[in-house]
Amino acid sequence: MLPPGTQAGEYRIEHRVAVGATSDVYEGRDAQGGQVAIKVLAARWGVHAELVARFLQEAQSLLDLRHAHLVRALAFGVIDARHPYLVLEWLPRDLEQGLAGAGGRFEVPDCARVVHQLAEALSLLHARGWIHRDLKPANVLLACDRPGALDVRLADLGLAKRVAEASGVDSALPLSTAEEAMLGSRHYMAPEQWVNAKRVGPEVDVYALGILWFQMLAGALPFPGEAEHELMFRHVMDPPPIQRLEASAPRATVAMVARMLDKVPGRRPPLAEVLALTAGPG
Repeated sequence: MLPPGTQAGEYRIEHRVAVGATSDVYEGRDAQGGQVAIKVLAARWGVHAELVARFLQEAQSLLDLRHAHLVRALAFGVIDARHPYLVLEWLPRDLEQGLAGAGGRFEVPDCARVVHQLAEALSLLHARGWIHRDLKPANVLLACDRPGALDVRLADLGLAKRVAEASGVDSALPLSTAEEAMLGSRHYMAPEQWVNAKRVGPEVDVYALGILWFQMLAGALPFPGEAEHELMFRHVMDPPPIQRLEASAPRATVAMVARMLDKVPGRRPPLAEVLALTAGPG
C-alpha cells in the first residue's frame, strides 16, 4: 500500500479506498484540493509485462476516448519507476452498490436510461475499434444515483480488446497474446467468450448489456451460480429465463433482452436498435 502523501505526478495520494484483483484505488487530491481517484497497478503485478501493458492500454485509451458516459481520465504515469497509475474523475459509487441500495432492481424507465447510456458509450468504443469484454455493475460508476435521473459512466478498459482490422486505430501499445486466458466476468460472459475470449467481436458487449438489463429488471441474474463449469454450461446451453420479465417489463423490452441474450452472436441486435428502443426524455 502506498503511504499518504505519495505524489502521482501532480496529484497526491490520500488513502486507499478499494483493492482489486490487479489494482488498488486511492482517493487523491489535485493541486487545487479537488478529489480524484488514483488507480495504481499493485506492486506484485508490476513484473508481469502483460498486465502492465493492459494497464497502460486502459490509461491511453481513456485519455484518447471522450464521451459523457465513459469515465474521464485525467492523467497517467509511473510512481518511482515501479507503480503505473491512472488518475480518474472521483466517482466513489458503482452500479453494484446502487442496485443493492435499491433492493436489487430499478424501475423500468431507470433500467432503460442506464442501458441507453451504456449503449452510447459502447457504440463509441466499437466505432473506434474497441471491445470492452468486461461489462458488469462494478465497472459502471454512478455520477448520479437519484431515481429518475440516473447518470452512469462505463469504466475499466483493462480487458478491452482492440480490433486489428478497424481503421484508424493506434497500434502502438503492446497487447496480450496469451490465447488461453479466460478474460471477462463469468456471470456476464457470452457463450463465445467462454470458448475463446481472444477471438470475439462486439457482440459480447451486447450480450453483457443484455445480462445487465435483465438483472436490473428482475433483481437477479438470469444464470446464477458460482462454479465455473456450471456457469459455462448455462451461458452456452441454457435458454435465458426471459419469462421472468414478462409481468414487469414492456413486451418490446422483453423481446429486445431476449435477442441480446441469443447464443448466436450474429443474431444479437446492433446497438443502434437498443439505442432506438431505450431513447427517451433525459
